Amino acid sequence: MVEIMKTKMLMIFFTTSIMLFNMASCKSQSQNKSSDEEIMNMIKSFYTGYITENVKMPPNGSKIFSLKKKYCTTYLLDKINNQELDFDPFLKAQDSNIEWLKTLIIKKDSSKNDFYDVFYTDNNKQIIIKLNVIKENESFKIDSIW
Repeated sequence: MVEIMKTKMLMIFFTTSIMLFNMASCKSQSQNKSSDEEIMNMIKSFYTGYITENVKMPPNGSKIFSLKKKYCTTYLLDKINNQELDFDPFLKAQDSNIEWLKTLIIKKDSSKNDFYDVFYTDNNKQIIIKLNVIKENESFKIDSIW
């Protein structure tokens, strides 16, 4: 009788452990999906504002700077400022076109955590920009771009 009780207790313990593990796993996946959606919305907000400000003649430099400061890490901005580029690294272009917003797509890179791809079409050519996003002070920011 004691052996049967021990076996039942052991089965209850294992069953409970498996259930708790599955619940934790589901919660983690849900949080990751939620974070990915939040990050993709952040990237879309950045690019929508960034392209919109860049097409204005003349572009409003202080608004563009504010967007970069809000959505990018200081590390990334310093790195970009220390390079002599003849194109805009956020757009991979010298100019900007409001029509790009109609084709703008943001996707999670399925092969790497914290990496996202930005797509837009320019003159029937698809442009791809790769981003690394990190969490900084309770918000997500773009930390590298290529």
